Amino acid sequence: MMQRLARPGLLLAIVVTAMAVACSDSTGSENSPLAGLAPRTASDSIGNPPPPPPTNPAPGSFHGTVLGPSLPGAGNDTLATAPRVSGVVVAARLVTGGSQADPDLGPVAASVTTGADGKFQLPTLSGGTYVVTFTPPANSIYGGVWVTSTTSTTSNDWPWWVILWKK
Repeated sequence: MMQRLARPGLLLAIVVTAMAVACSDSTGSENSPLAGLAPRTASDSIGNPPPPPPTNPAPGSFHGTVLGPSLPGAGNDTLATAPRVSGVVVAARLVTGGSQADPDLGPVAASVTTGADGKFQLPTLSGGTYVVTFTPPANSIYGGVWVTSTTSTTSNDWPWWVILWKK
């Protein structure tokens, strides 16, 4: 789950590489809002898992940047060299039950589309645990992902860096 970082100065990231999704690992049936998307977990910028979710979720929101993987030889700073992905639909759905691997979801609570800079900002959501999906345009060279996160009063304090996998 994605949450506020316990260590200042670190970034929260969803890192997905092409190798990590070489096999089909999408969740749900063809009619599921998660169909065709790869489930992922979050980590901070040095690979540590985020802190546990709050016990009493509060209203909050999420923002960040959607990127593709950096090209080989692009340098060491992958966040600076990774291409920004525009046209990605970022949607949040409240988790209503199920399991972490196969959650039951409510209707879309909020949805935005990334601009040319790959940035997104979801509006304030009511307190709860959400599945946030990142669905690139159908003609994109990138595949989509989803992650679970819980809102809090500080959930918008740290940006997400979402790296899509290359088809």
